[in-house]
Amino acid sequence: MSPSPDFDLKERVRMAVDIVDVIGSQLELRPQGRAYVARCPWHDDRRPSMQVNPQRQTWKCWVCDIGGDVFSYVMRRDGVDFVDALKILAERAGIEFRPAGGKKIVAGSPEDKATLLSAMKFAATAYFEYLESDPGDEARRARDYLAQRGIDDASRQRFQIGYAPAGWSWLLDEARRGGHSGEVLQAAGLAAARQSGGGFYDLFRGRVMFPIFDLQDRPISLGGRILPGGDDERPGAKYINGPETRLFSKSRQLYGLNLARTALQKSGEVLVMEGYTDVIAARQAGIEAVVAVLGTALGERHVDLLKRFVDRVVLVLDGDEAGRRRADQVLELFVGADLDLRVITLPGGNDPADFIAAEGRDALERLAAAAPDALDHKLATLLDGVDLSRDTHRATAALEKMLDVLASGGNPAELRTSQMLVRLSRTFTVPTDQLRDQLTKRIRRSRSAVSARRAIARDAETRPDEWADQSSAAGPSPVTPWEPIVGIDRELFEIMIEFPAAAAEAIESVDPAWLVSDTSRELLRIYQDLEMAGRDLDLSTVLLAVEDERLKGFLVGLDESIRQRGDFISQPLRQRFGGLLERFSRLQSSVDSRRQLTQIEADPVNLDSATELLGNIIAAQRLQQGLRPQ
Repeated sequence: MSPSPDFDLKERVRMAVDIVDVIGSQLELRPQGRAYVARCPWHDDRRPSMQVNPQRQTWKCWVCDIGGDVFSYVMRRDGVDFVDALKILAERAGIEFRPAGGKKIVAGSPEDKATLLSAMKFAATAYFEYLESDPGDEARRARDYLAQRGIDDASRQRFQIGYAPAGWSWLLDEARRGGHSGEVLQAAGLAAARQSGGGFYDLFRGRVMFPIFDLQDRPISLGGRILPGGDDERPGAKYINGPETRLFSKSRQLYGLNLARTALQKSGEVLVMEGYTDVIAARQAGIEAVVAVLGTALGERHVDLLKRFVDRVVLVLDGDEAGRRRADQVLELFVGADLDLRVITLPGGNDPADFIAAEGRDALERLAAAAPDALDHKLATLLDGVDLSRDTHRATAALEKMLDVLASGGNPAELRTSQMLVRLSRTFTVPTDQLRDQLTKRIRRSRSAVSARRAIARDAETRPDEWADQSSAAGPSPVTPWEPIVGIDRELFEIMIEFPAAAAEAIESVDPAWLVSDTSRELLRIYQDLEMAGRDLDLSTVLLAVEDERLKGFLVGLDESIRQRGDFISQPLRQRFGGLLERFSRLQSSVDSRRQLTQIEADPVNLDSATELLGNIIAAQRLQQGLRPQ
């Protein structure tokens, strides 16, 4: 888990961002009294049920029973932990987030991430506007090409598709006028250094341009498709993607994820395709939960990224031999991953865009619904054309291959593995126990080799970012199963939220052991830490100290309940608080009495001890009832 950032940094970021601006940048907010409402992106919200409170800088969806502050909104929106949400918002606010000991980055330099983002945004906009409005032949041919591919104007604008003119320095010349140097464009992956004579040239020329956006909807790289018939058309260069930079790593990004994430969170499923135009065609047909890899096979980092949003992945592959090979390449990743992988191999050698154009959305969705498990897909591929009763050699080879694949998961007792062993036993008429023994031996032999390969792969995918050492590569930490705050605990925290000045007295008066749930004890601990640090105990400060998304949601839910209740409770604070402490005291006395009775039952022979304990119980009960001890 990432180390907790400095509280003052969290406070600076909180003060620098407005939750209305953050949520309003992606959702349509409508004024409602002093607050705003929006359609919640995490359920099928026909009438706005998400409330945004600008005064308290909180949000709440009553249907989903989720909420919190601006940090928890970004955590849920992007599937990240608190530290990554803090980084995202710090970047938005222009506040430097540098790990201890990291070198200071000079603003405007090729090492400055904000400068690279600005240059990338400039380039993506310049290419888009060129395609959108330039009257020349190049732009017209690019628009004609997109129309022939079935990409309409709405999709062109949604995906910000542009065009890079064929000249060697068109972008460089435009960028210099916009204040971006050649060195900055090279660092952003937009230009390359000339091999002789110094200077730079445009990396993309004569290509239809597809911007690649991060989860904050910022362009971080570009992919280019050569325009058929152009001067730059040459073998092996139909598509090129931007190089690895401080902004972009192809093993950590998926095309279209920024547009698809809400659909992914709602459905729990994603279709993974292989090209930009496949994603665009699917979205145009009404399929929203769709992304594409970026010139590489689906890898371990992609799996980690997808697990933030879904538990079922449908890999949609071209129906050719290359597609089958790619299915084999990714299968091993999923055997040991807690993710359901399904595989579609499209008929007739089609790619997804062509298949959707010919067969329609419904046909693809039917294939996805019936897609076989990746292991079943692999077995069917291995046995294609094999006569199990006659072709002993090929049947044995297929079985050996399936055992090798299962061994890569490293757990013969895992349910999915056990189920597959039963299927293999039935298919090849080999006892399940014998197959399990063979699998266990393979796991022992291959475990060290697999670990070494994965370590090498991770090292090769070093994140070009000074924050890598503090980042949660696999997204947020596992969710703690917090219990709801109810009963007397709820009343305590309602008083502390409604009357922050009384919170310090509550901290002194209430023993954490009196509280019913772990959730309540954790929140009281956070209040105690803030009190010890001399911090304010208002809701905003407490929310800032809480890094767990669900705990933030509990606090905001309590606060919103207080707001909606209004003046319903007319008791003065002192009376409410005194009554609460009295109830806690009675509750604790009852707990002590039950514990003492348990001691008597455990040791009934010790008469003197039992008599003393019974006397204590009776005295405590008389005190609770307002009577004098006897």
